[in-house]
Amino acid sequence: MDFPHQQPTDRRAAATGTPDAFDLREHLKPRRLTMAMWDQAFALRHAPGGSFADYDRVLDEAVERGYNTLRLDPMPQWIDLSRPERVLKWPDPQLPLMPWCWNTAVAGPVGSWIIEFMEKLLARPFLHYTLSGWWFCNVPPAAQQTGPPVLRLPRTHAEGAEMWIVLLREWKKRFGFDRLVYLDLVNEVPYFFPGFQERLKQETGAGWDAPVLSAAQIEFVAAELNTALRLLRREFPELRSTCSIHGDLRWLDIPVEFDCLDVHFYADADPRWAERTKFPEFIRDGLFTNRAWHAEFSRRCGAAHAAIAPMLRARQRYKLAQFAAWARQRGAPLTTSEAWASWFYYDTPDLDWGWLLEWAGWSVEDALDHGMWGWTPHNYVQPQFANWRDVPWHQKLTQRFLKS
Repeated sequence: MDFPHQQPTDRRAAATGTPDAFDLREHLKPRRLTMAMWDQAFALRHAPGGSFADYDRVLDEAVERGYNTLRLDPMPQWIDLSRPERVLKWPDPQLPLMPWCWNTAVAGPVGSWIIEFMEKLLARPFLHYTLSGWWFCNVPPAAQQTGPPVLRLPRTHAEGAEMWIVLLREWKKRFGFDRLVYLDLVNEVPYFFPGFQERLKQETGAGWDAPVLSAAQIEFVAAELNTALRLLRREFPELRSTCSIHGDLRWLDIPVEFDCLDVHFYADADPRWAERTKFPEFIRDGLFTNRAWHAEFSRRCGAAHAAIAPMLRARQRYKLAQFAAWARQRGAPLTTSEAWASWFYYDTPDLDWGWLLEWAGWSVEDALDHGMWGWTPHNYVQPQFANWRDVPWHQKLTQRFLKS
């Protein structure tokens, strides 16, 4: 599967005007979101021996650690909740170092598993959730994204919205929307929706890797997303909708109408980090299959953190401030459901987590300083990671955010 190459960007500060005493978070429920990205793993690691095999256990552990909002991908490209008993099969992806998603062969009535999970989630009053689509669809160039035949291959985000509508009609009958905080139509636009980057380049003459977006690109992206979101709002006026994005300041020029703003901020979008750690080079060398570069990568991460962590954090806070201002301008509460240090890390003896967990600790204060509605310490808040077992660490950070 292709993971995004983030573009380092800078932009002049937007004028924020007179500070507004109105805090929209105080009118939302929950008033603070402590978020955990469980995505497809909650369903596709539910097989015996998987990290989500016992739904009661993992849901109780989430509550114990202070997480009140789980990010879930119910996979509208594959799941038909009107036929939950259908047995779906995914072969072994041959990616033993895959941190999230699924890393073994899967076979079972996955629709029924999702129903079981949701019934147990809704039995716990503390828990809410978001829905987020990754759209793995077994199409090139991600040839290893094998799995069951898709129900439909969407060509545009509007067609993706139509597929969400089919799933959500059945979802609403079964579960209602009371605990659904918002719908993320597509995770991390423009990277994961099938064919979108190719269409962007074909229609506008330039790809997303352009350092500055042209007027044609801005118009194309805005029209693509707003059309899809309009379909969702017309069908479900009670449902909040968005598309998650990276902390890429070029977004500030795109007039998208998000109900919520879910931005993924990462230090590894900074060239000073990438050059010191060789992150872009290492991840091309068997990202989910090869441990050989882990020790060198870890050493470089520690050295870079020791040398310039305050500089990287300051730059990240500037981006955060810009998106917080944009969120206020557009009337959308700001969240991050995955973020802060490195988007890839793994539990191996050769990777030191110390610097990453220190960064996660800072992230609470940065989120509070910029009035975020939703926050996560890192994108490894799942039971297969060793850090999940450190209950006091999670409780300290979640309680700090929840009680702000």
